[in-house]
Amino acid sequence: MLRNRLRSLYQRLPLGRAVPRNTSGHHPTGTPTPPAGAPPNVTVAHGGGSIARNAAAMMVAQVMTWTATFLLILHLPRALGAETYGKLNFSLALMGLFASFVDFGTTTLVTREVARDRSRAEAYLTNVLVLKSVTAVLAYLGLLGSTVLIGRSPDIVHLVFIFGIGMMIDAIARLADSLLQAYEYVHYQAWGEVMDKVLHTALVLFLLAQGYGIVPIAWAMTAMNAVRLLRNGYWVLRLVRPRLHLLNLGFMRQAMLASLPFFLFAVFAKVYDKVDITMLGMMASDTVVGYYGAAYRLFTSLFFVPHILYTITFPVLSRLWAADQAAYRQAVRRSFAALSVAAVGVLVCTVVLAEPVVDLLYTRAEFPGTAPALRILALALACQYVNTAAVMVLQTTDRQTQWARAGALAALVNPAINYLLIPPLGHLGAAATTVITEAMLLVLAVRACPPGSLRLEDARALVRSLLAGGFLAGALLLGLRWGLAGALLLGLPVYTAAVIRLGAVSREDLALAKLTVRSHLRAVRKAA
Repeated sequence: MLRNRLRSLYQRLPLGRAVPRNTSGHHPTGTPTPPAGAPPNVTVAHGGGSIARNAAAMMVAQVMTWTATFLLILHLPRALGAETYGKLNFSLALMGLFASFVDFGTTTLVTREVARDRSRAEAYLTNVLVLKSVTAVLAYLGLLGSTVLIGRSPDIVHLVFIFGIGMMIDAIARLADSLLQAYEYVHYQAWGEVMDKVLHTALVLFLLAQGYGIVPIAWAMTAMNAVRLLRNGYWVLRLVRPRLHLLNLGFMRQAMLASLPFFLFAVFAKVYDKVDITMLGMMASDTVVGYYGAAYRLFTSLFFVPHILYTITFPVLSRLWAADQAAYRQAVRRSFAALSVAAVGVLVCTVVLAEPVVDLLYTRAEFPGTAPALRILALALACQYVNTAAVMVLQTTDRQTQWARAGALAALVNPAINYLLIPPLGHLGAAATTVITEAMLLVLAVRACPPGSLRLEDARALVRSLLAGGFLAGALLLGLRWGLAGALLLGLPVYTAAVIRLGAVSREDLALAKLTVRSHLRAVRKAA
């Protein structure tokens, strides 16, 4: 009975439904047949094969990219030292403030609209490509001018000059990413990211071993953006090509207006995401920025679970919102439960293991302020995990304007709190400000969701995850007797058992996940 029920549920979800094509070659929802010259052995993904293949590819790829990232985290701060590492982080943060002006919110818009109607892919590619080319040049000039105006040192100006070139290249690469995501060819992105990260890590480590400084490393990072653009551009051009006759100023104007809420929130998000490092650089020493930058690098690298879930789920939810409300609600519920479990796990592990992790990566002697900042940032990370589900709901239900308003408030509140907390607390004040901002955004996002999209049962899943987190904390503290590896080997199985026993993730969901994986493995074996 349970197996039959699960199979029935599996067919109802966006995980395993095969929608018949009509004679026009399009799905009833607007999904076209694979175009001539599409990547070999790839079908237009809208079902279980899509989710399972993309999820499996991204999970495996994430392990590999995380390994490469770990090597960089281990060697780069030590080789550069806290002061130079602080200059690197300041330059990247300043560049990040201008990157949103390049994108203008079009990346999210293209993914959502092309996922709903792929027949418009050529028009979006053609017009958004021109838009991004213009905004990229303008943002680069603004970046260079701002760096000179604030009176930073010549070496930071040099770094910004290099990273600005990478910013322009990255703008076009992101357009290619958005189209691949809309076509649900995320596995191509996943394996491409592995290649990029491995090459990037190998090149940076080689440069460090040869005694090169920060400038050659900056050029290496920019070169990897170019590699990413060439790779993803190749796959996109096999799916869809820009057409000069589709260039239309009216279309561009409509695209800019439609992407404006996404753009506004991206700008506001960059402000509260990057302004802390920027303000630290102006109100404290480069060494303090290095302490905070080391913690913040770990903070951002631990966001991989929401990144994976958002990448593979967003285009599916975009289609389901208009086509199948019941399946949409089920997908949202499962996403929220998974993110709640992951949020508590990452929060507890980071708080308990902050000091041994910093000792392993940087040593507390050279980066004494990193572990306390990392503990504080763990709270913000947990808020970001849970908030990802609410953000997906807002963006797929065309409520991005409410999300932009929340971002505007955060952009005002964050610098003000940083201004108050950085002078007495330094980098710890910047970390605390991040927590306050992320908690505020979580509350605002949940309140803005459509009625019924997030329910009381979702809150129960979060509470049960928190209870399971108590068992995780105890197991980690006990396992620390045998070192960092011993803590994780004991803590993670205990947490998994507690999550299942307390019902944070239902047994039906677990059985459904097994069924999805088995279906994917069977498909892989048949393809082989």
